This record gives sequence, C-alpha cells and structure tokens, in this order.
Amino acid sequence: MPPSRIMFIRHAEKPHKPPCDNDDGVKNTGEKDDESLTVRGWQRAGALVHFFASQQPLTPKTIFAAGVGHKSPSHRPKQTVTPLAKWLNIDIKDSHLKDDIQGLVDDVMKQIGSVLVCWEHELIADTIGLLKNAPKVPQDWPDIRFDIVWVLDADGADWKFSQIPQLLLAGDNPKPIT
Repeated sequence: MPPSRIMFIRHAEKPHKPPCDNDDGVKNTGEKDDESLTVRGWQRAGALVHFFASQQPLTPKTIFAAGVGHKSPSHRPKQTVTPLAKWLNIDIKDSHLKDDIQGLVDDVMKQIGSVLVCWEHELIADTIGLLKNAPKVPQDWPDIRFDIVWVLDADGADWKFSQIPQLLLAGDNPKPIT
C-alpha cells in the first residue's frame, strides 16, 4: 500500500553566490561551511518542527533527505529536517544521493502514512513526475522560495496536488508557486 500523503520541501536557506555579509553557511557547531544552512536556514529548520508536529495531517511517519556523497556534497537537506526528526524520534532516510530520484521514489512508495521528502529544489518536479499517475506540478521551483510545502494526497490511483505556504519567518511568501 503506498503512502497516503507525500510532502516535498526544499532544504532551508543556503549561502548566496556570491556570498553576502552575514550569509555564511554554518554547521550546527558554528563552523563556517558552504554546504550547510545559513543562520536563517537553521531558524527555518527549527520552525518546521512546530509546523509539521503540531498539525496532525502534516506530521510525517517517514522523512527522506538527500544523502551526502560524490556530486551531492550539500548537508542542507538533512540539516533542514534533523530538528523535526529528533522531535518525532524517527530516523532520517538519507541513503539516496540527490540525483537518485528513481531510487527515492521507489523507497517512498514502500512507505505508509505521511512521508516528508526534503530535496534539491531543481529535482522535485522531476521526482514527482516519476510517480504513477503523477499530478501536474509547476516545473520551476524558484531559487528564492524556501517557504512552501508541495503536498500530494492519494486519491484512489491518482494524486491530488496542493501547496501550503509555511509562513514561518519574516518575508515568507503566502502565494503558491505557479
């Protein structure tokens, strides 16, 4: 039986290119790291705990994040969902590198209940497209949007697509991605 709900988020805020003042990526230990979240990204990661854990229909039973490896150096997906996973006392499934979207979809479809996937934003639409009876979704996730959840709800053999603005931090956009 496939999951009843699959939610997709992109990792939280990352350093800009070229770097801006006070926009460094930092590890949870405070060390500078270009493959980690910015301070604002860490704030979002913390705020996502309340967002997902306080709303039962959104609370995931399983969390996937892109793994770290060759050609997939970013720690941001896992960092984004680590506070939530700790709060819910569940392990993050991070065995798939960012380009292994078919493997990710295969594993997601083995889950039950609600599943949260935190991934590279440029690959989320392609990932959804691999689902059987995939819904139509926007093909371009804007580089500046860290503040939205794409939700797929099982509807018989089909999927219903919706978007939920996070509205967690100042400046978050209430509009869906078109």
